[in-house]
Amino acid sequence: MKKYYRLSELDKAFDISVDDAHYLNSETDVSFCVFCPTSDVILGGYRKGKFVGFGCASYSGLISLDKAQQTELFENKKVNLKGSVILQKDKISRYTPDYPFTVKVPNPVIIEWLSAPYDDIPFQQLPYIFMPEQRKSMSKQIIKTFYELGAKNEESLSKLPEKFDPRKPLVDELFKSSKTFKFDDICITSSELEKAKAYLFKTPEHDATLNMRPIDILLTNIIAQFPILKPSQIWEKLKSDITNDPRSFDTDEIIDEIGEDTLYWYNSSAELQQMKKKSFYNLIKKLKIN
Repeated sequence: MKKYYRLSELDKAFDISVDDAHYLNSETDVSFCVFCPTSDVILGGYRKGKFVGFGCASYSGLISLDKAQQTELFENKKVNLKGSVILQKDKISRYTPDYPFTVKVPNPVIIEWLSAPYDDIPFQQLPYIFMPEQRKSMSKQIIKTFYELGAKNEESLSKLPEKFDPRKPLVDELFKSSKTFKFDDICITSSELEKAKAYLFKTPEHDATLNMRPIDILLTNIIAQFPILKPSQIWEKLKSDITNDPRSFDTDEIIDEIGEDTLYWYNSSAELQQMKKKSFYNLIKKLKIN
């Protein structure tokens, strides 16, 4: 199975029609994403709703959509995004921690710049914004032009935007960029596809998958491949696998890190979870019984 499929592939490969996809979007928790062509982006995160930049990069791969954005795309056949979350960290290229603008931070687009080395970025799924545009405000330029053409009086100044003085030279500002994604850009990951098949076809095997966490599905697949392995051997196999690029077993990169006694993994909402080694061993035994 591929890591992801475009919506246009599902009918031929899995007998899932476009109408089925509409149903899955409106009536289930199945999540769709879109493929983003090569774009310049700012990687970062959010602090109290404000964007903090880590560095600049180029990216081509899957990006996430929240439920409202998915519905807009299904209903209107397009959605406009100023940023999203990168779902394929291995598709990031040309990363640099250098701040690319002369406009200082904080500003309305980027509140802080951390200049983080790429290897120090802790997230498996990375928030980003499309590369902002540095330029002078067109609306302020128009206001300044009208002022200079004859409305040079105190009354006209009192009606202008706060902190804007048309008597002074205009300076560069940062403005958010956006991209429009169309219906043909919709994709679904292999893990979400399994959920989709469970909702549509409802075999006992699929019904069981619906109630399984991503880590349960991963371990079940490994147990099916290596039924005689002990829990400790599966632990070591996964610990070795996360150093591979690409990974051989954890192809969806569910596991973030495996320490001496703790495994860290992402749930279906991309939230980091942890599991102690003893709990991991007990889970393996439980999955083998089921």
